[in-house]
Amino acid sequence: MASSRINNNLSHRSAAYRAALEGTSQSIETFRTFWREEGVKPLDKRGDTVLHFLAIYGNVAAFTLLLEEGLVNNENLKTKNVKGDTALHEATRFGQKCIAEIMLSREKELVFESNNLGETPLFIAAACGKKEVFTFLENLNSDCMMRRNDGCTILHAAVIGECYSLAIRILESYPDLAGKRNEKGKTALHLLAEKPESFRSGSSYTFKVLGRKPVIPLRIIGIIIYSCISEFYKE
Repeated sequence: MASSRINNNLSHRSAAYRAALEGTSQSIETFRTFWREEGVKPLDKRGDTVLHFLAIYGNVAAFTLLLEEGLVNNENLKTKNVKGDTALHEATRFGQKCIAEIMLSREKELVFESNNLGETPLFIAAACGKKEVFTFLENLNSDCMMRRNDGCTILHAAVIGECYSLAIRILESYPDLAGKRNEKGKTALHLLAEKPESFRSGSSYTFKVLGRKPVIPLRIIGIIIYSCISEFYKE
């Protein structure tokens, strides 16, 4: 009987996973049934719930249904996986702005939830280069000066993720971040210097990686240096 129960549970979870992925009217009904029986129980070893999967795949119809029928409450929306990520973190990571809008229309405090590394959804947006979601979260009074547990800022995150156009946008809006150092004492400029393969140096190595690595715009270096000089004179 125990094995039969385990098999049934696995079958229910597999069906819920497919329902989150497909988004058809039939799958939504399957999903509704699962939610009423299982709620926010994890579907996998990562601790992801059906809400995480709905966010990842951008299943707006199912997410809206759950909220409209009152099946999901604010505490459900704050449920985290083993890495401390909420469904909003995942929606941000995969650029699912519509899901982020739906979640934050119900619970605005989600924007301040941090994962185990101290990353808010805004930090994830910067790290993954999701400009639309970043701007949306920024306009909701997200803490743009926040730091991850290791001291990295959203500017560090954008540079580490090689999301240089977003890094420029962040620099222009928050020039003070240029001089901020992480726990290792490194600014965003230090991190850029550690990415020589992204510069157009004309070396044979550059030609080897050209097209596979984002090229660092010289503009970002100029902005960082200018901002750091400004900070120096402020001190």
